[in-house]
Amino acid sequence: MADEDAGELDMPDNEQETKEAPPSDPIAERDRRIDELTDDLKRLQAEFENYKKRVLREGAEKAKAGAESVVRDLLALMDTFDKALEDAEKNEYPEPLRKGLESIHKQLVQTLQRQGLREVRADGQFDPFEHEAIMREDRDDMDDGRILEVYQKGYAFGPKVIRAAKVKVSKSVKTGTEDTHDTQESQSEERGE
Repeated sequence: MADEDAGELDMPDNEQETKEAPPSDPIAERDRRIDELTDDLKRLQAEFENYKKRVLREGAEKAKAGAESVVRDLLALMDTFDKALEDAEKNEYPEPLRKGLESIHKQLVQTLQRQGLREVRADGQFDPFEHEAIMREDRDDMDDGRILEVYQKGYAFGPKVIRAAKVKVSKSVKTGTEDTHDTQESQSEERGE
Protein backbone atom coordinates (compact mmCIF):
# COMPACT_ATOMS: atom_id res chain seq x y z
CA MET A 1 0.00 0.00 0.00
CA ALA A 2 2.92 2.27 0.65
CA ASP A 3 3.91 1.73 -2.98
CA GLU A 4 0.46 2.81 -4.14
CA ASP A 5 0.61 5.97 -2.02
CA ALA A 6 4.08 6.70 -3.32
CA GLY A 7 2.80 6.34 -6.90
CA GLU A 8 0.01 8.80 -6.30
CA LEU A 9 2.44 11.29 -4.84
CA ASP A 10 4.74 10.99 -7.85
CA MET A 11 1.95 12.05 -10.26
CA PRO A 12 2.33 15.57 -11.59
CA ASP A 13 -0.06 18.19 -10.23
CA ASN A 14 -1.78 18.72 -13.63
CA GLU A 15 -3.01 15.16 -13.80
CA GLN A 16 -4.38 15.36 -10.29
CA GLU A 17 -6.25 18.57 -11.12
CA THR A 18 -7.62 16.99 -14.29
CA LYS A 19 -8.87 14.02 -12.38
CA GLU A 20 -10.35 16.19 -9.65
CA ALA A 21 -12.12 18.69 -12.03
CA PRO A 22 -15.51 17.52 -13.11
CA PRO A 23 -15.47 16.41 -16.69
CA SER A 24 -17.13 18.98 -19.06
CA ASP A 25 -20.38 17.97 -20.68
CA PRO A 26 -19.52 17.03 -24.29
CA ILE A 27 -23.13 17.56 -25.40
CA ALA A 28 -23.25 21.10 -23.96
CA GLU A 29 -19.88 21.86 -25.60
CA ARG A 30 -21.16 20.55 -28.95
CA ASP A 31 -24.36 22.65 -28.67
CA ARG A 32 -22.35 25.78 -27.85
CA ARG A 33 -20.13 25.20 -30.88
CA ILE A 34 -23.18 24.62 -33.12
CA ASP A 35 -24.67 27.93 -31.89
CA GLU A 36 -21.40 29.77 -32.65
CA LEU A 37 -21.19 28.28 -36.14
CA THR A 38 -24.88 29.03 -36.79
CA ASP A 39 -24.37 32.68 -35.79
CA ASP A 40 -21.30 32.90 -38.04
CA LEU A 41 -23.27 31.42 -40.94
CA LYS A 42 -26.17 33.84 -40.45
CA ARG A 43 -23.76 36.79 -40.34
CA LEU A 44 -22.03 35.62 -43.53
CA GLN A 45 -25.37 35.17 -45.29
CA ALA A 46 -26.45 38.70 -44.33
CA GLU A 47 -23.12 40.14 -45.50
CA PHE A 48 -23.43 38.28 -48.80
CA GLU A 49 -27.00 39.53 -49.35
CA ASN A 50 -25.84 43.10 -48.67
CA TYR A 51 -22.94 42.59 -51.10
CA LYS A 52 -25.30 41.34 -53.83
CA LYS A 53 -27.61 44.35 -53.33
CA ARG A 54 -24.67 46.75 -53.42
CA VAL A 55 -23.29 45.20 -56.63
CA LEU A 56 -26.73 45.38 -58.29
CA ARG A 57 -27.18 49.02 -57.20
CA GLU A 58 -23.71 50.01 -58.42
CA GLY A 59 -24.32 48.22 -61.72
CA ALA A 60 -27.61 50.05 -62.20
CA GLU A 61 -25.95 53.38 -61.38
CA LYS A 62 -23.17 52.72 -63.92
CA ALA A 63 -25.69 51.73 -66.58
CA LYS A 64 -27.71 54.89 -65.90
CA ALA A 65 -24.59 57.06 -66.06
CA GLY A 66 -23.63 55.43 -69.37
CA ALA A 67 -27.10 55.96 -70.81
CA GLU A 68 -27.08 59.60 -69.64
CA SER A 69 -23.73 60.15 -71.36
CA VAL A 70 -25.04 58.76 -74.66
CA VAL A 71 -28.25 60.78 -74.38
CA ARG A 72 -26.24 63.98 -73.75
CA ASP A 73 -24.21 63.31 -76.89
CA LEU A 74 -27.38 62.81 -78.92
CA LEU A 75 -28.90 66.14 -77.88
CA ALA A 76 -26.84 67.91 -80.57
CA LEU A 77 -28.36 65.54 -83.13
CA MET A 78 -31.84 66.38 -81.79
CA ASP A 79 -31.11 70.10 -82.24
CA THR A 80 -29.94 69.49 -85.81
CA PHE A 81 -33.14 67.57 -86.58
CA ASP A 82 -35.26 70.35 -85.08
CA LYS A 83 -33.49 72.94 -87.27
CA ALA A 84 -33.84 70.72 -90.35
CA LEU A 85 -37.57 70.34 -89.75
CA GLU A 86 -37.99 74.10 -89.31
CA ASP A 87 -36.01 74.68 -92.50
CA ALA A 88 -38.08 72.07 -94.36
CA GLU A 89 -41.29 73.92 -93.48
CA LYS A 90 -39.92 77.39 -94.29
CA ASN A 91 -38.42 76.40 -97.65
CA GLU A 92 -41.21 74.04 -98.66
CA TYR A 93 -39.09 70.92 -99.11
CA PRO A 94 -40.63 68.16 -101.22
CA GLU A 95 -43.25 66.25 -99.22
CA PRO A 96 -41.44 62.86 -99.22
CA LEU A 97 -38.23 64.43 -97.89
CA ARG A 98 -40.07 66.33 -95.15
CA LYS A 99 -42.05 63.22 -94.14
CA GLY A 100 -38.82 61.21 -94.01
CA LEU A 101 -37.18 63.78 -91.72
CA GLU A 102 -40.24 63.83 -89.47
CA SER A 103 -40.27 60.03 -89.28
CA ILE A 104 -36.58 59.78 -88.34
CA HIS A 105 -36.98 62.59 -85.79
CA LYS A 106 -39.98 60.86 -84.23
CA GLN A 107 -38.07 57.55 -83.93
CA LEU A 108 -35.09 59.29 -82.33
CA VAL A 109 -37.31 61.08 -79.82
CA GLN A 110 -39.16 57.86 -78.92
CA THR A 111 -35.89 55.96 -78.47
CA LEU A 112 -34.47 58.64 -76.17
CA GLN A 113 -37.72 58.83 -74.21
CA ARG A 114 -37.55 55.09 -73.55
CA GLN A 115 -34.10 55.70 -72.05
CA GLY A 116 -35.56 58.34 -69.70
CA LEU A 117 -35.20 61.62 -71.60
CA ARG A 118 -37.98 64.18 -71.36
CA GLU A 119 -38.30 67.70 -72.71
CA VAL A 120 -38.34 70.51 -70.14
CA ARG A 121 -41.58 72.48 -70.33
CA ALA A 122 -40.95 76.02 -71.45
CA ASP A 123 -44.45 77.44 -71.44
CA GLY A 124 -45.52 79.50 -68.51
CA GLN A 125 -43.46 80.71 -65.59
CA PHE A 126 -39.65 80.85 -65.50
CA ASP A 127 -38.03 78.22 -63.25
CA PRO A 128 -34.30 78.76 -62.59
CA PHE A 129 -33.81 75.01 -62.08
CA GLU A 130 -35.10 74.19 -65.57
CA HIS A 131 -34.59 77.39 -67.58
CA GLU A 132 -31.76 79.75 -68.41
CA ALA A 133 -32.86 83.33 -69.13
CA ILE A 134 -30.63 84.70 -71.86
CA MET A 135 -32.81 87.74 -72.62
CA ARG A 136 -35.35 89.88 -70.78
CA GLU A 137 -38.00 92.01 -72.39
CA ASP A 138 -39.79 94.86 -70.65
CA ARG A 139 -43.53 94.23 -70.79
CA ASP A 140 -46.26 96.18 -69.06
CA ASP A 141 -48.95 93.66 -70.01
CA MET A 142 -47.34 90.65 -68.23
CA ASP A 143 -46.03 89.66 -64.84
CA ASP A 144 -42.34 89.16 -64.16
CA GLY A 145 -40.85 85.83 -65.19
CA ARG A 146 -43.22 84.82 -67.96
CA ILE A 147 -41.48 82.84 -70.73
CA LEU A 148 -41.91 84.67 -74.03
CA GLU A 149 -39.73 82.69 -76.42
CA VAL A 150 -37.63 79.50 -76.43
CA TYR A 151 -34.23 79.69 -78.12
CA GLN A 152 -33.05 76.17 -77.30
CA LYS A 153 -35.05 73.28 -75.87
CA GLY A 154 -34.12 71.94 -72.47
CA TYR A 155 -34.01 68.28 -71.49
CA ALA A 156 -34.09 66.23 -68.31
CA PHE A 157 -32.90 62.68 -67.83
CA GLY A 158 -35.20 61.22 -65.21
CA PRO A 159 -35.52 63.84 -62.47
CA LYS A 160 -32.18 65.51 -63.35
CA VAL A 161 -32.05 68.45 -65.77
CA ILE A 162 -29.13 67.78 -68.13
CA ARG A 163 -29.65 70.90 -70.26
CA ALA A 164 -31.64 73.95 -69.23
CA ALA A 165 -33.97 75.53 -71.78
CA LYS A 166 -32.64 78.87 -73.07
CA VAL A 167 -35.48 81.36 -73.01
CA LYS A 168 -36.52 85.01 -73.23
CA VAL A 169 -38.37 86.16 -70.10
CA SER A 170 -40.72 89.07 -69.48
CA LYS A 171 -39.84 91.86 -67.07
CA SER A 172 -42.75 93.78 -65.65
CA VAL A 173 -42.58 97.54 -66.17
CA LYS A 174 -44.36 99.41 -63.39
CA THR A 175 -44.29 103.08 -62.46
CA GLY A 176 -44.33 102.11 -58.78
CA THR A 177 -40.67 101.09 -58.89
CA GLU A 178 -39.56 104.72 -59.41
CA ASP A 179 -41.60 105.87 -56.40
CA THR A 180 -39.96 103.21 -54.25
CA HIS A 181 -36.50 104.37 -55.35
CA ASP A 182 -37.33 108.00 -54.54
CA THR A 183 -38.65 107.01 -51.12
CA GLN A 184 -35.45 105.10 -50.35
CA GLU A 185 -33.32 108.13 -51.35
CA SER A 186 -35.32 110.50 -49.14
CA GLN A 187 -35.01 108.11 -46.18
CA SER A 188 -31.25 107.95 -46.72
CA GLU A 189 -31.02 111.77 -46.71
CA GLU A 190 -33.00 111.95 -43.46
CA ARG A 191 -30.55 109.59 -41.76
CA GLY A 192 -27.61 111.69 -43.02
CA GLU A 193 -26.20 109.05 -45.35
